[in-house]
Amino acid sequence: MKLNKIADWLYVLPVLAVITIIFIIPLGYTFWISFQEKALGSGAKFIGLTNYYTILNSKIFYVIISNTLIYSFSAVFIKALIGLGVALLLNRKFPGRGVLRAFSIIPWAAPAFAVAFFFILLYDLKGLFNRILTYIGLPALRYLGPELAMPSVIFVNVWKGWPFFFLGFLSGLQAIPQEIYESAEIDGASRFKKLVYITLPNLKTVFFTVCLLSLMWTMGDFTTIYLLTGGGPLDRTLTIPVASYFKAFASGASIPQAASLLILVLPIYLILIYLVMKYAYGRT
Repeated sequence: MKLNKIADWLYVLPVLAVITIIFIIPLGYTFWISFQEKALGSGAKFIGLTNYYTILNSKIFYVIISNTLIYSFSAVFIKALIGLGVALLLNRKFPGRGVLRAFSIIPWAAPAFAVAFFFILLYDLKGLFNRILTYIGLPALRYLGPELAMPSVIFVNVWKGWPFFFLGFLSGLQAIPQEIYESAEIDGASRFKKLVYITLPNLKTVFFTVCLLSLMWTMGDFTTIYLLTGGGPLDRTLTIPVASYFKAFASGASIPQAASLLILVLPIYLILIYLVMKYAYGRT
């Protein structure tokens, strides 16, 4: 028995070593440095909870949290609606279905920086979107200005991310036994009733798993916002990843304060990870 236990640990140790190196040690260092005062190239000085006090008493912290929640939940909600609609459509049999499925994955497969630069060109005052508006007699819009910056970055995130929902929902739809639908048709169930009473209940686990995973990724989206707006204008799109980057590397930066900001929002990610594990693997 002891030899078997030792053998079991030998199988697990490489994984534990990787997790420790790439996750536990960096997290521990982040937690440790959040209690320090440290400039680049200088030694660290312990200052207790001062960094946390500074961040929590800063108005910009609550702007950052608000922006992150608006950006993440809005984008995930829209992506879920589009993904479900396209999955329901492309789950039916019709000529060219395979081609449409293949093309629908292109936005998700495209590099994030390429997508961002592509939309910078589209959003320009002389870009395609404004050319269309001018052609139909409407005034040009400043898509990355203070009023439209948040909807514009949400649109880019939705455009790139909805295929992930489509793939998840499509796999869930294909796992539902067709016999259930056939029995419902015999009983005279309408298409709407089949959607409400068969499709959606059977997609519940997939729905929550896909939404929670996307929510974590969207909350951590740095490339889209940094390249499109840099968190501006007037902090209208300043989210947690962008704010922590500026805290750590911009002029007058403070790496300990950036670490404190990340530690303060860590519980949100831990809750999301727990929920993903619960819905994906049935663990409580």
